[in-house]
Amino acid sequence: MIRAFSILWLAVFIPIALLLFPTAINPVQHVTEYFSEGFYKKVYTVNFEMLTEKLSNYPQEKWQPVIKEYETHFGYPLKLQPMSTYQSNRQSYDAIQGGEITFLFGDPMALVQRVGKSDQVIYFALNESTELAVLNQAKGTLFLAAEDLRNHPQSQWVQIIENTNTQIPFRISLKKDDKLPPEAKEALTNKPRKIISYTSTNGQIELLAPVIDNVWLHIEDDLSHLTQIKLIATVCAFFVFFISIAMVMWVYPLWRDLKRLVKTANDFGQGLLSKRASTTKMSVISQLSDSFNKMADNIERLIASQRELTNAVAHDLRTPLYRLRFALEMIEDDQIAEEQKEKYRKTVHSSIEDLDHLINQNLLLSRYTRVADISHFSECCFAEQLLDEIEQFKLEHPELETRFYCSPDLKERSLFIDNKGLMRAIKNLLTNASRFAQSEINVSFKIEDQQYKIIIEDDGCGVPVEQSKYIFEPFSQLDNQERGSDKGHGLGLAIVKQIMNWHNGSATVDTSASQGARFVLSWPTSLNRQPK
Repeated sequence: MIRAFSILWLAVFIPIALLLFPTAINPVQHVTEYFSEGFYKKVYTVNFEMLTEKLSNYPQEKWQPVIKEYETHFGYPLKLQPMSTYQSNRQSYDAIQGGEITFLFGDPMALVQRVGKSDQVIYFALNESTELAVLNQAKGTLFLAAEDLRNHPQSQWVQIIENTNTQIPFRISLKKDDKLPPEAKEALTNKPRKIISYTSTNGQIELLAPVIDNVWLHIEDDLSHLTQIKLIATVCAFFVFFISIAMVMWVYPLWRDLKRLVKTANDFGQGLLSKRASTTKMSVISQLSDSFNKMADNIERLIASQRELTNAVAHDLRTPLYRLRFALEMIEDDQIAEEQKEKYRKTVHSSIEDLDHLINQNLLLSRYTRVADISHFSECCFAEQLLDEIEQFKLEHPELETRFYCSPDLKERSLFIDNKGLMRAIKNLLTNASRFAQSEINVSFKIEDQQYKIIIEDDGCGVPVEQSKYIFEPFSQLDNQERGSDKGHGLGLAIVKQIMNWHNGSATVDTSASQGARFVLSWPTSLNRQPK
């Protein structure tokens, strides 16, 4: 179970981790970058064309004020940068140098393009960076804090800030121009005396708000980043926990039912044929359990029938073997007359024929007792072959009046059947009818209630109702008469039953209109290519 759960857990959470934590090797990030680049380039190409055209109307030294003027109309940063800014990324630098619109996948995403043949590029941000988001959130608060300081004497500012630091979760301090780090001075180049944000050398976002000339209110905002990390971590932890619980609730019943099924299969394999799989209908493997139980039923039934067949064969083999042994002993007796020995020789030949017939019938029954082999099934026009068989039967039994009726819609219809098997079943029934019929046999082939039906009737003594249930069992004959090769061994009807099982059908017997036997072979018209 642990291995199955681990595989499922990894299969669920690895894709989620790839979505939540983008890295350079993350395929999700590459896909996002590919589609974003295609979309943004198509949408904003016209912006670069128009801005380049505007700048071409001015000398290069006036481009910066023009861009600053247009920047006020854009929601995200728009600026003019030297092309050398992108020298660290050779691929992007070569694309920019060639005059292409280049997509930068970062924080924020942006598009850049070289202005004509100059050494300047237009930078256009496509979304809000983390740095800009922090600035927008804190800008109003910083303005109020700076204004509040200006309302107090400068000698009290340090004390006011210390008092404030005891009440808030981040640190505020005052900095002079000469104490500002290079990153801050660079940010102030484009926005002097304005509230700004910048990223320090350790990757932390810091804020500056002007109080008076040469004095700035400085904030180290590590709280927002830590809070965001904690929030994401908490959400992820709850998500992983609840999804893991859900997976356990799904995997455990599956694992439990599979363990039960494995134990049942092992017990069944050890010879406990009565063992069956037990699962609820709501179980994931309920269909598998049902299939196993059906297989077990079939195997148990086959083994039981084989055991019964073996016992019956052993019983039936004794009679001809005893006759054969007795006849051979008598032939070897010198005191027996030659005429009597000749009778015993005939007994030997009769016993051998009896054994040969019994063995052949057993081989046939053994073949049809197995699970149906699809290779024996094919499309054929069975009505034509049935008519040929009836005609041959008439030639062999001229003393009997044999009539055949075939439904008109079946005369040319193609059926998917085991042709040889079904024909053998009909031959066995015709042979059986020829033994008991007085003068006539009627055969019909038709469709009733979505079933193909072949009916063979005779005017013989019929089958008693109390014996109709057992007549299709191996080695079963009417009136418990002695079985022999001249009258059969009670295997013919058993073979008929097994052949009809192959066709998902049945073989039944009742009384005909002339009080003889009426055998009915039926199988579904919807028989597909997967017989039992």
